[in-house]
Amino acid sequence: MVVPLDEVLDLPKGDVTVSLARRALRLSTAMSFGELQEELVEQHDARLTDSTLDTLMQQVGGVAVADGEKKLDALDRLPKGIAREEAVSRCDASQAPSRLYISCDGITYRTRYPEADPAHPRQKRVIYQEMKVGAVFWQDAKEQWHKQVVTGRGNPERFGLDLWRLAVSCGMLHAAEVIFISDGGVWCDSVARMYFKDATRILDWYHLSEHVWAASRMLYAENEKGAKTWVDECLDRLHDNSGIGLLLHLERCLKARGTAASEAIEPLLDYLRPRLAITEYVDYRKAGYVIGSGMMESSCKQTVGRRLKGSGMQWSEEGALAMTALVAHRMNGTLKAFWAGRPLQRAA
Repeated sequence: MVVPLDEVLDLPKGDVTVSLARRALRLSTAMSFGELQEELVEQHDARLTDSTLDTLMQQVGGVAVADGEKKLDALDRLPKGIAREEAVSRCDASQAPSRLYISCDGITYRTRYPEADPAHPRQKRVIYQEMKVGAVFWQDAKEQWHKQVVTGRGNPERFGLDLWRLAVSCGMLHAAEVIFISDGGVWCDSVARMYFKDATRILDWYHLSEHVWAASRMLYAENEKGAKTWVDECLDRLHDNSGIGLLLHLERCLKARGTAASEAIEPLLDYLRPRLAITEYVDYRKAGYVIGSGMMESSCKQTVGRRLKGSGMQWSEEGALAMTALVAHRMNGTLKAFWAGRPLQRAA
């Protein structure tokens, strides 16, 4: 097969132009490779195989991951405080939002790893992994919402540093108010304590509500109406009197019902008590704060759920990181700047 343009562009056999790679990989962040192949034919009359697309994604996405790790390594070597703050590209103080929200969560996806059994060296098994996702969001003067995201598989300290870097770049150091909202997960709490200890903490209302519902289903296993009535009463106390109101209500319920209810109510109390300080919902509503994780949930769906959790999809560790890095660039509006750094050439 003779391909004159390949010779003119001095492309190795099997490679694609930078222009086509850029378009293909942008589309790949929003659809499966199967859908992408159809779009490439319709939009560009170009045909790329699954293996070619996968190689491009691994190469270019791998460069995006490596770039991020390099920046984090450099930041991690600096002492905490002014040195780190000055190393981060920051928005002008006049453009910083007055109120900045920071959040993080995890979302699972499927991976395939070689089985550890020597008798079956080629056998693979499905393992669920968690991708960490962080979001920084705010409203501008026209009340339009803006959002930036980070993803990663690092430990809380490593991931938290990346989320801190993003928050600083979005104006955290100049914001009048900084709010950290998350579920009650241990690693999310670690991120908040390590990097955002001065922020106003909020326990996601809907996550706490899910724990209330879990308790109600145990109390009213065969009575859906009774379960809903009990949940409504609990959430009314939470709404009107914050976490302390719910705590006192649960303690009264436990005392009235006795040991028969302890299996359902005690776990909820154990969850609520250590998080009581971040359940001041009456004050949060008065201040006009967001108390739910809708923005964070949508970030998880956009970065991981939509692309990594399709029917039958299974990812290598490198592939999952590469793809989510590209998705984050698209969501953050930084793909153009990323491609200006010649990632395809650097991956060669």
